[in-house]
This record gives sequence, structure tokens and C-alpha cells, in this order.
Amino acid sequence: MDYYDFLPQLNKTAEKYKEKAQQKLKYCVTCQPYDGGDYIWIMGTETTVDEIFEDVNVPEKYREDIAKNLNCPNCGKSGFEQYEVVGTEDADDIEKDRQINLIEKFATKLESLRLHLENYPSLALAHPMGKKIRKEIFDCREKSIKIPLKQWSRARLVKHSKVFEQSDMMAPGVGLSSGGRFHHQGQSVLYLAENDSLAMYETLDKPEEPSLIWVQKYKQRDIIEDILDLRYEWEMLWYIDSEVLQALLASRFIFEKVEDRTSNWRPQYFLTNFIADCAREAGFKGIIYSSSRTTGNNLVLFDPIHPSVEPYENPQVFIHNPSKDLFKDLEDWTRYF
Repeated sequence: MDYYDFLPQLNKTAEKYKEKAQQKLKYCVTCQPYDGGDYIWIMGTETTVDEIFEDVNVPEKYREDIAKNLNCPNCGKSGFEQYEVVGTEDADDIEKDRQINLIEKFATKLESLRLHLENYPSLALAHPMGKKIRKEIFDCREKSIKIPLKQWSRARLVKHSKVFEQSDMMAPGVGLSSGGRFHHQGQSVLYLAENDSLAMYETLDKPEEPSLIWVQKYKQRDIIEDILDLRYEWEMLWYIDSEVLQALLASRFIFEKVEDRTSNWRPQYFLTNFIADCAREAGFKGIIYSSSRTTGNNLVLFDPIHPSVEPYENPQVFIHNPSKDLFKDLEDWTRYF
């Protein structure tokens, strides 16, 4: 007789639960390498058959029989005990699949909005996706974050011999700015980077070329409240309730790099300008977001003289040398020398 002839027979209800449990089971102890008689768990997330049953709500009366009918899709082992150690899919792999599915779900709609904004930069609300983004930003107003006390930096390129003072490193006044990722031309906002290196990198049009840069340090006097969080951090992405905002972050639509900053045509900013407008309207005081040029986070405050931050010490000149820039190649250990 065949091995399967000795397995407990499952009714239709038990078969449905078995299928659910089987989808979760990906690895077992046999799949793992052994060292001195003990297995070393490296494949999948370690759990037990019974914990899988708990996840899929298998009634207790079916569990023992269903366990004997399960098999490991990786190594082929058949038949398990109810409390035997097994493995499910790695959490990182599950999150990657979610990210891909999310991007695929909204990819066409987001691309449609982007093309719409290239033709009609001021008419985002004329597009269904634009209306949805505005609604989602308003809906997450109650989940704004607070920025704890920390230091920030701001940079400007050295273009002449004038020695800069703190007043020279403040945000440009109304009517002076050419526009940026989260503000329109002429608007006055304050952009800050979380460290000197990032501030320099964000300032340069051609970061691959050596440059002299003024850097001004800022400090927080108080916690900054009412900030919209648009950081692309993998472990935090799925804590965002809005699928639309998740898709915007996962697809990196709002982090598109402007290759030629000298050009007056920057369609990469149309969507982010709209997001900033929605955030202002919803009552946010600023946005914290991931850099599109390197690693690290930036903060834009809609009030250029926000009372919670102030410059301290005099600005200093730094040499930006791309050959020793820690951001160029994180795998190149010679960057330290």
C-alpha cells in the first residue's frame, strides 16, 4: 500500500483548512543545515505547525489529522506532528511581495497622474488620483508626527569671496526662490538636512565635482509638531494606513531625481508641489522626507522662520571632495582613506 493510504481522511471542511495551512508552510527542520546534531535555522521564519493552525483558525478537532497530511514544498518531507517545528516564508520576502503588489495596483493610475501634470501642472485635482491623494493626506492629519530635539544643517555653494553670516544662510524671502521639491516658485520655506554631508549633497547641482560649500548648523529649541512623514523606510512603510501614500513611497514617485537642476523644466516636482499644497491645506506644518540624491532625511518647514528651530554658531566653509564622499559607494572601503 502507498504511504498516502495510511493518512487520516479529511472531510471537505478539513480539506479547506489544510489548503490554507499548506500555503503558509514553506520549510521544515529537514531543510536546515545541521551542526553537531543540532539544526541551524536559516531558511524561512521558524514557527510550529500549531502556530500556523492558529493563524488560519483551524478548529482543534481537525489539527492532528491535517498536520499528518501536510508536506514541505521545499524538501518534500511528508507528514508532520501538530507541534512540530516548521518554517513560514521570510517576513522580508512577504513585505517585498506586498510592495510589488501595491506598486502594480497603483502604477497605471500614478503614471496617468504624472502625465496629466506634465500637461496641466496646476490641475492635479482634475485627475481622479489627484483627488484621492488630497483626501488621503487630509485623512492622515491626525497621525502627524513630532520631530524630537536634534540638530540640522543647511548649505549654500561658495560663489564669491563674501564671508557669510547666519542671515545669509536663512531661507530665501518671498519671490526669491526658483522653486523646489515641496514649494512653488517664489514661496519661502525652510529646507534642512539631518547632517552636514547630506546638506552639501542636496545643495550641489553637480555633486560629482569638488566644491567649496558654506554650511550653517541649526538646532531645535522645541519639539516640532504636525509634520507629514514621507520617509521611505522599509520597516515603517506598512504602518501607514493609506494604500495610496504607501504606493507613492514604495514606487518612489515622490523621490524622482532631477538630473539637470539648471533647467527650468522640472516635472519631477509637479506631484510633490501638489502634495505640499495638500499638506499645508490640511494643517501640517512641514514634511520630513527621504533624500532623492543619497541616503538620509530632509525636513521642509512651511514657515521659513519656524519658532522651534534657529541657527547657531557662524556658518563654516567645507570642502566637498567626491573621491572621499561616503555617499558615493557604500561598498568601496577605500572611501575612508
